[in-house]
Amino acid sequence: MNGENTSQKNYEILISRQQLASWVEGLRENFQLIGPVGVKDEAEFREVFSFDEINPGYRSTMLPPGKTFLLKPEEEILSFDITPEGPVAKEPPLPHQKRVLFGVHACDTHAILYLDKVFLGAFPDPLYRARRENTLIISLNCRAVTEFCFCHLVGAGPFLKAQSGYDVLLTDMDGEFLVELKSERARKLFRIEGRPPEEKDWKRKEEMELELLKSFSKDFRADGLREVFLSRPDHPALRETAEGRCLSCANCVMVCPTCFCHDIYDETRVSRTGIKRMRRWDACQDYSFARVHGGNFRQERQARLRQFVFHKLDYEGQFGVKGTVGCGRCIRWCPTGIDLTEIAKEMMK
Repeated sequence: MNGENTSQKNYEILISRQQLASWVEGLRENFQLIGPVGVKDEAEFREVFSFDEINPGYRSTMLPPGKTFLLKPEEEILSFDITPEGPVAKEPPLPHQKRVLFGVHACDTHAILYLDKVFLGAFPDPLYRARRENTLIISLNCRAVTEFCFCHLVGAGPFLKAQSGYDVLLTDMDGEFLVELKSERARKLFRIEGRPPEEKDWKRKEEMELELLKSFSKDFRADGLREVFLSRPDHPALRETAEGRCLSCANCVMVCPTCFCHDIYDETRVSRTGIKRMRRWDACQDYSFARVHGGNFRQERQARLRQFVFHKLDYEGQFGVKGTVGCGRCIRWCPTGIDLTEIAKEMMK
């Protein structure tokens, strides 16, 4: 996209921070506003009531906004009333709350697109679909990265290149915001006067991205990993990490924006007049995750760690993209500092 793209010029505009704040706060008339609150890496996505609460300069959060607000950590998916005539199944009402997810970084936007492949694919999940359709996603290009980020190595950042699947893309241009409207819904909602970006503005955006790319510290070669994974599943880098450092605490899975595995369980009322069928996030690092009738096919910690590393860095055959977006949360929130990029580098030697 550049300044010569006349077909999109009406959908690209530069506005002031005050104009952006006014527009975002105006959305609260019809939407619940969710945004990053806090500083640097200590921010969290939660409901806000003023643009002043939002920190557009945040670097990361512990929990990803997409998985947290689109795929709830725990929810009812079905219930059964026990009647004299037999059990009667009832589906829960579909979520109707309209929301704005403001300030979603490139990696987390890609993670939402990944979850879409899971929950809007061949067998759409009605609860996820309802939330997704009711959520306006305002993405935000990064201005700084953490020492754990590697989005640049997997095509997920730091600037967002995807042209669909979200509504608005913002770039903080030092006092002004470049607004790129990516959906018809956004175009109908956006009624702010500004100035059209010029060639120098697009050049400035490119320069900002190039400068940001220089600040990454992570580096590993992703090409050829599949062959190494398949030929050396018992690699010492995996075995020694699993035996010497991994706690099987599942922090890596819980904070991962693309981990979608979940457990289904039933809750019975004390009166025994009904049952709730519940869904909650689950983790392949938990010992009981792979326990089935007749045994457990991932009893060893090494097997569970291998599953996570392989799924994040290899499983492109599942959805056509890697299972990681390079946000680095699994590295940062691992209590023993396990780094899947370092494991990959060791395996590639």
